[in-house]
Amino acid sequence: MVKTGSFANFATGEKKTGAVLLPTHFTTAAQATKEGKQFGNLVRTYAAKSSKVMDENNVALVDIDDATNDLKVSDSFGYSSRFSATRDEHPLFDSDTLNMTDKQMDRLEDRLNLAQKNGNVLHEMAFSMRGDWLVENGLYDPEMKQLDQDRLKRAEQHIVQDLFDKGGAQPLGESPDDVVWFGAVHQDTDHLNMHIWYVKESKETRPSMLHHSGEPKGVIDFSAKKQAESKFRYELESDATKIRRANVYEAVGNYRSTLKHDTLENLDKTHRYMADLQKIFIALPQDLRGRWKVGNTTSLVTDNASRMAPANRQMDHLIDKLLTHELKDDYQAFQETARKMDAMMTENHGHQHKGQLKWSEVQDNRLRKELANGIYRQFNETFKETDATKQPFQKAKRGNFEKIRHANGIDNNRQKDMKKPTVHQKPLAPMGKLNRIAKRMTKQSRQELQQMHHMMQDMDSSKRQNISDESLSRHI
Repeated sequence: MVKTGSFANFATGEKKTGAVLLPTHFTTAAQATKEGKQFGNLVRTYAAKSSKVMDENNVALVDIDDATNDLKVSDSFGYSSRFSATRDEHPLFDSDTLNMTDKQMDRLEDRLNLAQKNGNVLHEMAFSMRGDWLVENGLYDPEMKQLDQDRLKRAEQHIVQDLFDKGGAQPLGESPDDVVWFGAVHQDTDHLNMHIWYVKESKETRPSMLHHSGEPKGVIDFSAKKQAESKFRYELESDATKIRRANVYEAVGNYRSTLKHDTLENLDKTHRYMADLQKIFIALPQDLRGRWKVGNTTSLVTDNASRMAPANRQMDHLIDKLLTHELKDDYQAFQETARKMDAMMTENHGHQHKGQLKWSEVQDNRLRKELANGIYRQFNETFKETDATKQPFQKAKRGNFEKIRHANGIDNNRQKDMKKPTVHQKPLAPMGKLNRIAKRMTKQSRQELQQMHHMMQDMDSSKRQNISDESLSRHI
């Protein structure tokens, strides 16, 4: 950092790369002792009331207007929480106070020196912040040279415990009070620097926290450091900044949902994609049918490391065609919106590491994977009966996905299964044959009824004749 020779004269108008940076330094007890230094000396000679630190320009600058989400001048503008107002004497802070008293300073020095005596490693971290980022988030007034130090201090209070607990193989402290720490706001460079120092107080005996030499480790996990940096930045961001970022996230999500739906619509109803779908379907591994998907990867795997690779290569080609033609406008809007987040992340984090994907590239891979899985899902459903009312995408009755079923004999096989008799079931006769049999049975029934009627008449006539004969014989 460049020395400015004055307080709160932070550079603005710089190229926006890296809002908050967090360099780290370690000092071993043996190293400090060898140089004739004590950890406690930091409190008086480096941090407290030196040319680096002042509290007179500490003021709450802005509030958020809930109705408009715009920054406005706070009602407390001009009110300083410096020691002259709070009756505290020092602008150093820790978990319990924003401005330490003399008594607290003495206690802090004693604990730091005890930590050194016990052979522990002193950790130093510096939150370095760009001037224009401070202005954008209502933390710094470059004209008045006012700085909202209390807000900065509270943000640091909120994140230090994560550093203590997650920075090493085990939490740094073995009890809630086993870590000594303090912080200071330094204003004599072109970027604002907030320093914190922390160290384990009791003697370290845990093997996982010791080097082979027996000296405590001075390391911090990179992911824990980045998480602390992100949490610190989020604590300080204005609502306007958070809303701007949330709007980008929402817009990208909406474009992705639209593209997923429109992809299936176009594939199902556009004739020229029938051949592409058929190629993918034929390339799928048949022993996995009904369970086809991209897999647990961030993108389509097109090399032979995956059994789905042949189908994925065809799928990748098909998706490229869709995004270049029918879905071109929405896809371009999706990419442009995602690149806005790239710019915001560059402002916050600085440039990408070599080989690291941009946020927009990660989102593009995610989109292609979800499009592929949506198509594979339609193929999977050809092998199972599903409730159409519960499906988010409704296939056309004569669309390409149904044509794939027919072209690959799926419907025909199902019809054959329906016709095939079971062990306890006789083959069903064709409908025409059944109709003919029914007609013959009806005709035969009529003939039989007529014959029965004639027989009844003949029997009745014969009976009457017999009775007459009998009666005549009696008279004779």
